[in-house]
Amino acid sequence: IIVRMWQPYNGFEVFAPGSWKDGVADPAAFAGKTPPGECKKGGAKIRIGCDDDGYPIKKNQTLPAAEDLKRARTKVPRSTRKGNTFSDMAARLNSYLKEYENVKECAQWTTEELQRFQTLMLLMKSPELDGHYDAAVDRRALRGDEKHHGEKWERLIKLAEHLPEEIQRMQRDGHCHEAVMWLVHHVPAADQQGWFARMHVPMLSPKRHTCAEDAGEEDLKLCAAYNNQVTCADCHSGAGIPFQDPTDDPPFPDDPTHPGWNRQRRCDQNYDPPCTACEGLGGPYWGDKMTDFQPTTCELVKNPEEVPEAERIAPHFPAKFIERQYGSDRLVRVQNAPKAGKHHFYSQIRSTMWYDVGDNTSTEKLRHDTFYDDLEYTWLDHGLVSEVHLETPEQRHGNNTGPMISLLHGLLGLGKYLGGCTCLADPVGVPVLGPNLIDGKYGAFTEGAVYLGRIKMGVEYLIDGSRQKRKEMVVDHYMKWFLHAWFDADPTSPTYKMPVRFYGPYSGFAVYASVNATTPPPEVWTDACVDNTWGTPDAKDCVGKKFGTDYQCMNVEKTDPAVCAPWAGSKTDEHVPREFVVGHYGSFMVPQEEMVV
Repeated sequence: IIVRMWQPYNGFEVFAPGSWKDGVADPAAFAGKTPPGECKKGGAKIRIGCDDDGYPIKKNQTLPAAEDLKRARTKVPRSTRKGNTFSDMAARLNSYLKEYENVKECAQWTTEELQRFQTLMLLMKSPELDGHYDAAVDRRALRGDEKHHGEKWERLIKLAEHLPEEIQRMQRDGHCHEAVMWLVHHVPAADQQGWFARMHVPMLSPKRHTCAEDAGEEDLKLCAAYNNQVTCADCHSGAGIPFQDPTDDPPFPDDPTHPGWNRQRRCDQNYDPPCTACEGLGGPYWGDKMTDFQPTTCELVKNPEEVPEAERIAPHFPAKFIERQYGSDRLVRVQNAPKAGKHHFYSQIRSTMWYDVGDNTSTEKLRHDTFYDDLEYTWLDHGLVSEVHLETPEQRHGNNTGPMISLLHGLLGLGKYLGGCTCLADPVGVPVLGPNLIDGKYGAFTEGAVYLGRIKMGVEYLIDGSRQKRKEMVVDHYMKWFLHAWFDADPTSPTYKMPVRFYGPYSGFAVYASVNATTPPPEVWTDACVDNTWGTPDAKDCVGKKFGTDYQCMNVEKTDPAVCAPWAGSKTDEHVPREFVVGHYGSFMVPQEEMVV
């Protein structure tokens, strides 16, 4: 037990016998996430080292080193810092956190302890690093100072006090993720290895929490706070889409003969300088080169800060819809062209999409029928390819993406092994395009997207189906990763608030000619040939015939062949030589040698 302490010019203390008590300090002594009134302006008569809001005046802060600034400018984590799923990401990053001397599992912390830990980081953060994130519209930005966060935490603590334990655990786990992000990306390495190496550091929780669809108002507020805290997954989890890697796919250089085309052809969320509202527009395309596309017109109407959040068009589709679209597709679809290899092709397309995602108790369903209209593909039943995605609640909760059934209409009825119908486990599952937040899934553009502003742009195909003619529309422009989406922002327009346009540099371009918010007919989920509204006749008598029975599908799924059993039998057909070609609007198996019918 300590008995006596002395410093020549800094104090002398003797601890009374029997007064020393081991254990945890009374939390009440540290209550509140904001300074007491005595520390603030107008409080105590004498205040030393406090600013007007009662926080310590920062002196002699550690400046970020070159490596700190390099990390801040890097938006693509190394592969060793990424996981395939949310829990895998947490495990991988935790393995690096264990390099600190004193780490504690997230479950060993209380929310209040984590908030005190984060308060210390706010006091020791590097303004230079946060300034970079803020200027680059980077999600690592702190979005508030000590006062802002302290007042917000106090509100949320009071909300959570009477809510179920699961909600309180979600709140705690969110703080663990946010605390780790702040430590790694806002505290210079010198302080990480100094101050924080001697302190307990939280680890990431592997659980991805979601709120029930019928959650109350208070639950939803805490859910929203949690979703803003676990943004590590946006970059570090393979469940999301990785940013462009500048080492093997650098941005297009500026071309004086085509000024501005480079950033219109492609502009990603991690670009520096950040994308503006009239960049990343893309358009109909026919190759990988910068000039292999048709630019469009754009006029800025309002910058993002000029459009209040409540007045922005929500970036989602209806929960159920049928839509017709024109556009371009690239087979194979990729994020970065150099990684795609030499075997790929482009085509102009017409397509119909059916979408039905209700709630957490229903099967999610998506189908698109696509006509590849370039001459070299139309000989095979007008280039028609169908793709059906299905995912049951049981599959979703078991982290199973369900089946993806692909129909190459020109080969239907010619035998199971010729590739007319193939089935494999869906690479990504059914995306959440509508307003409903499905349990365990992210909204495609409702989470993590950046609002770039309101523009007037020339939209292709809406006049006589012509890609050269353009209809001027006022739209809201959203960007997520390398993908861009536009929504009708003109209150006088018949398609007001509906999606207008979608673009990925090498992963599909679409203009939505019509979006009908209605439930698709049941036969689109079972029948090979349905009325896709384009009036192009099928080359064979296939109306009413079912895929999986009338047209048995080849099971090319290796890992989980049972997912395709209802359409192909449980046995995998992995022995069949084949190449699987994946596009944005159609995917199919191409046989590599003559097959026996």
